[in-house]
Amino acid sequence: MKSDPLRDSYRAGAAANRWPYPSHVYLVRIFWSMTWNTIWKLATRRLPILRTILLRLFGAKAKYCSIAGSAWIEMPWDLSLGDHVLVGPRVHLYNLGGLEIGDHTVLSQDVYVCGGTHDYTDPGYPLIRKKITIGSYVWIAAGAFIHPGVTIGEGAVIGARAVVTEDVAPWTIVAGNPAKFIKQRVLQSQSVPQSEPIVAADAPTS
Repeated sequence: MKSDPLRDSYRAGAAANRWPYPSHVYLVRIFWSMTWNTIWKLATRRLPILRTILLRLFGAKAKYCSIAGSAWIEMPWDLSLGDHVLVGPRVHLYNLGGLEIGDHTVLSQDVYVCGGTHDYTDPGYPLIRKKITIGSYVWIAAGAFIHPGVTIGEGAVIGARAVVTEDVAPWTIVAGNPAKFIKQRVLQSQSVPQSEPIVAADAPTS
């Protein structure tokens, strides 16, 4: 059979990148999965501190949070949650490179925060992990997708089903695929100081 260099390269790369984490990480992930499928489900959302405590036991830095039972956190030990964070049903926090969420931030149902991707220029598709930072007072609406390495500024609003591939400026509203600047967010009643909105590069100037 004639040798195929490209096929051989793909197979060699796949074998080299099959286990990207240390062995102990896989053991902890199995234990976390078992906990999520049992104790996590039994912890009622009416007592949010119960799920917060479970996250802390697995290494998360979490304050007072309300998290739906169907929300999945890939790696609690690489998660930092601020005060009064709300995570809705079926939210997926794929935080392979670390995830930081500020105070009073809401992630609505079916949001996907993706901290991992693959290098498609390498035949082995090695894993790439990037940290995602989400500021305080942010609302990410239903079904939005947050790309690896993105920073979402304080007070920003991400529209439903938006695909965020670039950083989002503070106190702006973005929507679409890919997400684009819509307008600035101005609060009707400001109980906390609001920083001056930053006009995005593609925002209208007149």
